[in-house]
Amino acid sequence: MVYRLRNALLLCLLLCLGSVTSHSISAQPVQQIIILSPGDHSVVTSPINITTLVYPGEGALVRMTLVDQQQNLLARQVIRINGSHHEAVEFTAELAFEIPVERTTAFLTVVTQDYVNRPIAMRSVPLTLQSSGEMRIEPQLITDPWLEINQPEPGAVINDSPIIVAGTVRPINDRPVIFELITERGSVIVTRQVAVTTPGEKMAFEIPLPYSPSLRIRDIRLTIRQPSGIAGVNLILDSLPLTIVP
Repeated sequence: MVYRLRNALLLCLLLCLGSVTSHSISAQPVQQIIILSPGDHSVVTSPINITTLVYPGEGALVRMTLVDQQQNLLARQVIRINGSHHEAVEFTAELAFEIPVERTTAFLTVVTQDYVNRPIAMRSVPLTLQSSGEMRIEPQLITDPWLEINQPEPGAVINDSPIIVAGTVRPINDRPVIFELITERGSVIVTRQVAVTTPGEKMAFEIPLPYSPSLRIRDIRLTIRQPSGIAGVNLILDSLPLTIVP
């Protein structure tokens, strides 16, 4: 595995899609993860050569998994990246897998994690895996960020229920957009869903997330995600850190 700070060209590509403050990720659109290669529906053999551009997050952990349509975990690797979590980093890695058949489909997922292993951001790409034969690496299209959060701001201190989450989203598929509040221990304290009628079309939302105030609930991560269609595998996820005070 090799990783390095972004060169000027690709860093410019990432930052033109969003912005970073000196303290936290801005609420304006930003691509927290871009899987540069392989692109969607590539045909690959083992090992998969992966190139990814990420903001590592305060946990500095990047997790890669490969899961087939039967929910079998085919490969997993966790990488710790040194460097500021406010800077974009490109890393390359090889992910080896074995399959009992000649050919199957799977999702490659890349996740950045915070200091208690909650997901900060996640991107998945569908791949065709084969035991042998010629590979076909599709180009990955760099699109605008799928999500814009106008309220709340990252790091906001919340002292009243419900938390109002407002912004716009461009759904990737026809599955619901899921909003969750996750505690430091990984417990989900509230979940809400927004139905999707037209994938790819931007829609506005304003979602109340009620919670029961508690002295033990302080560090919260708001996550917004869309499932892939395979249980336990998200197609895309982004998040914001929040603080709840009594």
